[in-house]
Amino acid sequence: MIKRMTLLSRKEGTSTSDFRAYWSGCHAQLALCMKGITDYAQNRVDKTLWSKSDDAGCFNVDGVVELCFESDEVMSVAQASPVGSRYIPEDEPNFLRGWSLCVVEHDLEQEPSGVKVIVAAALAGDQPRASFENAIASANRDSKSDATVSFNWTIRSANRERLWSEPVPPTVLVSLWFEDVARAHTAFEPTGAFIRTLSETTTRAAAYLINRLVIK
Repeated sequence: MIKRMTLLSRKEGTSTSDFRAYWSGCHAQLALCMKGITDYAQNRVDKTLWSKSDDAGCFNVDGVVELCFESDEVMSVAQASPVGSRYIPEDEPNFLRGWSLCVVEHDLEQEPSGVKVIVAAALAGDQPRASFENAIASANRDSKSDATVSFNWTIRSANRERLWSEPVPPTVLVSLWFEDVARAHTAFEPTGAFIRTLSETTTRAAAYLINRLVIK
């Protein structure tokens, strides 16, 4: 299975409620017309728990789309269809300012229960994946948050000609699931292990408290 995670920022002047209504309404119905989608979820950002900026700023995210396909070939056919290549891009400026797509390698097929946080991170230097994953696992133990952790590593990225895009795509999108909202907040306190680890290993990063909507 192949997954794409797209970082979205809402159109200027559009309220959060209007952005979400359009995204989950007619735009979602249009996206479902692409053949080959096995899973479709909208990760709506309720709150930024923590962020770190570089000279170009930080990630600007109001939502993250997760679309899964059976294979890379099936995804390519869907993207090349009239819906994927024309109708969806034409509709996006109605509610979006920014669009940054990441095709990712992921390690978890089934979404766990719990309160979800997504961390978008651009790693500093040339860090091995295993080194970062071990550092996050250690932070999870040190914080005693007992979060379930999943890593989504960007293998390629893309943007839309008519929309703004992130100047630096995330190297990895880390998904974490906590027992409750309080534990999610505690895990990302300024003096906590997660923040210390992310501050040491990234050039820019942000942790988003997610309100997840399953479309398919």
